Parts: sequence; C-alpha cells; structure tokens
Amino acid sequence: MSDYTMTITLDTDLAETEERVRAALAEEGFGILSEIDVQSALQDKLGEDVGPYKILGACNPPLASKAIAADADIGALLPCNVLLRASANGGTDVVAADPLAMLRMAGDDLAELGEDARGRIERALGQLSQ
Repeated sequence: MSDYTMTITLDTDLAETEERVRAALAEEGFGILSEIDVQSALQDKLGEDVGPYKILGACNPPLASKAIAADADIGALLPCNVLLRASANGGTDVVAADPLAMLRMAGDDLAELGEDARGRIERALGQLSQ
C-alpha cells in the first residue's frame, strides 16, 4: 500500500484473480480498455522474467466523460490502472491506482469525481476480499 494505491492479496493464481477482478470492476461500472502483459513484454524485449505481472486499464465511461469535460488534459491520467502480480507470500496481489490521488494532480475541481471513482474501486476490492 502506498499513498497512491489500494492493495489486497488473494489466495488465487493470476488467471483466477483476473477473472474475479474483471467481474468485481464490472459490477461497479468499469470496463477494461487495455491489458498489458508486462511479464511477456519484458521477457521478449530483455530476456528477463519478472513473474506474473499484468496491468488492466479500467474505465468507468460516465466518470471518464465528466472528467474529460472538466479538464481535457485528464486523459493523460486515465484509465484507472489495476495491477495483478504474483505475491511474495503466494497468491496474487491486486494493486489499484487510487483515482482520488491521481485526480488531485489536476486540481480540486475533480476531487468529487475522484472520490466517486475511489469508492467504486474500494467496493470492488471489498467484494474480492469476501
């Protein structure tokens, strides 16, 4: 956990965790716009194996639309990234960027949207913990 992320660890492998994360995010109105398999990319480009490490770019379209209407440059901070990686203790870490922390960089005008997005991500992570 950091000042800009929210983290939980699940006792499931990356594939099962990803399936559960996608479903929990969908229940909160998020779709996955992008998917980056960092493990494969670094293996291909550098010959390094960092273990299972995938980034999902999650987007809630109504919130994204409001954010873009308020600040056209906000797209540089979108979408909300959710990292899935092998946990040092087994299982899989789910590390979500804190939307409120990201949107604070854009100023106070977007704080309400950031709080809404943060609440949705927190609820999704809470579902995964049950």
